[in-house]
Amino acid sequence: MAEAPRLALVVHFHQPVDNLDRVVARAARRCYLPFLEAIARYPEVPFTLHYSGCLLAWLERVAPVVLERLRERVGAGQVELLGGALEEPILASLPEPDRAAQIRRMGSLLESWFGQRPEGLWLAERVWEPDLAASLSRSGIQYAILDDTTLRSAGVGEDELGQVFVTEHQGRTLRILPASRRLRYRIPYSPPKSVVGELLASPPGWLSLYADDGEKFGEWPGTFRPVYRRRWLERFLERLQEESHRGRLRLVQAGEAARDGTPTPVQLPSSSYDEMMTWALPTPARHRLELASARLAVSDPLQVAPYVRGAPWRGFLAKYPEVARLQQEMVRVSGVVASQGSPEAAVAELHLGQCNCGYWHGTFGGAYLTFLRLGLWHHLIRAERMAGWPRKWGVEVADLDGDGLPELRIFGPWGYATVDPQLGGQVVELVSWEAEANLVAVMGRHLEAYHLEGPPASLPTPGMELAPLEAPSGVSADQPFDDCEVGALRDSVNGVPWDQPYSVEVLPRGVVLCAVRDGIRLCKRLTATESGLSATYRLERADPAAARLSVEVRACPLAPGRKADSAAARGFRGGVRVTQAGASAQLVMRGQFDHSWERIVAVGSTLSGVERLVQGVAVSLVPRTAGVELELELVPEVAGASQGRGGGAARAAR
Repeated sequence: MAEAPRLALVVHFHQPVDNLDRVVARAARRCYLPFLEAIARYPEVPFTLHYSGCLLAWLERVAPVVLERLRERVGAGQVELLGGALEEPILASLPEPDRAAQIRRMGSLLESWFGQRPEGLWLAERVWEPDLAASLSRSGIQYAILDDTTLRSAGVGEDELGQVFVTEHQGRTLRILPASRRLRYRIPYSPPKSVVGELLASPPGWLSLYADDGEKFGEWPGTFRPVYRRRWLERFLERLQEESHRGRLRLVQAGEAARDGTPTPVQLPSSSYDEMMTWALPTPARHRLELASARLAVSDPLQVAPYVRGAPWRGFLAKYPEVARLQQEMVRVSGVVASQGSPEAAVAELHLGQCNCGYWHGTFGGAYLTFLRLGLWHHLIRAERMAGWPRKWGVEVADLDGDGLPELRIFGPWGYATVDPQLGGQVVELVSWEAEANLVAVMGRHLEAYHLEGPPASLPTPGMELAPLEAPSGVSADQPFDDCEVGALRDSVNGVPWDQPYSVEVLPRGVVLCAVRDGIRLCKRLTATESGLSATYRLERADPAAARLSVEVRACPLAPGRKADSAAARGFRGGVRVTQAGASAQLVMRGQFDHSWERIVAVGSTLSGVERLVQGVAVSLVPRTAGVELELELVPEVAGASQGRGGGAARAAR
């Protein structure tokens, strides 16, 4: 009798570090608990489940009943647990020691809580780079799960995907289980009878592996009713159990599948799932790829579609300077923590700051969700403080954003300011040690493919599961777009931004930055004071009155989140204050200024469609007298500590 085809069901559950409690609570109520209760009614259907460490910590604190049900399924042998990196980082983004430490911490947690030491690994966002084979092997991982897209792009044929593969890097090997792209698009959307019928039609011994986000079972828009109230999941499990009893389908866990048989060698390129690689492209290229993919879905006579793909995850570092800056800061802080002996508390905060969700943008909001990005900055700053590293005075010159050019970091007792001379001498980081916040970590308004009108929206795209959710949902996509990264102290003369490189003179506690344009010489002196960063401007021109200076400062809002009405700036005698959750940035001005402010709102894609997502506040300062020396000060403070100048608040905070 021919061997029955095999099926392995792998389900991944995750919520970002610092996600809103109400969002996670809803997922626990509508997805995590009912999923475990449903599979418990079909104990002969085995599963391999993965829960990120940050989600497990939240469940332990707020919804322990979910963990109780999970322990029951593990104890009954129905559920095998899949390992991973504890706080769900993009492993390719991490220094090698952090890869190993995150995997080790996850394995120890699962062994302690559930009595299982995992052999396999869930790769966050299925982001693969060839050197991961060695990293994972050294960490004791036997196998990882990748989208079959990755294997197709390496030339593996459709008729070869139903097996286990092995890849190698520098003599270290790792088994690879290919997850079916087709099953990912059909579960839980197609009728159970149809899905099971397709599985039964597979060749003898063929391995079909389903691996995707568990939130599809109740939490994604429009899934709760069909999955639970209309019993899609139970009907699917019932059919699987019946076919297993008949001997027509063999149900296995991923670990058993990985150990079964002789693997086929393969070498894999940097890759991820199709949507991720499309999102990682620059917007014009993404738009063209979506059009090409839609046409290939209709007609592909040369069968080249598997080789037409976007960029690997690192494309986001080129696409979004704010993400590149955050990632480079993460790498730097990792080195600081290691240099100080890797204190346990500092390592824990560092790993929280590596959670992947703020390091990319697709359908899920990602980097545009301000509270997620600011949360990552918060954990990285805490890690540096807990390592005992914070400096009080001085200027550091180094490439801090990975662009091959030096930036300047000015330290004061309150924290530090990072200045980019190539970007008009802007302050691109203003870190408060006391508030543990970067007060100018504002995401720019980038032009995205979903802002554009064009053929991709009108052509079928069966390979893009989430694309329909990116269609505007009652929110106009009309908005201003930024042509470069914008932080604090962006200079404009006569209404024209000076974003060109500035010359640099380094001082003991600051820098002098100068530029010449259209016969005008502009210099600004940035100096660390006891309370903040002092900025002194001077314009030089034959006719000083003809040169009108204005300065823009972008900062984070009062309540980072999804709603644009939460951000505000308020004036006080002698300045303006922009407040975020727990911290504020004061602009203390000397002389007569006019000021105005506006909310920075990006029209961004989320699972609910295109929404208005607040990014921060832009304050414009214009001196009332042209062509004279101007002074202002950026003062980080703990929110509510001061209503005036801010220096006292900064000194008290120390």
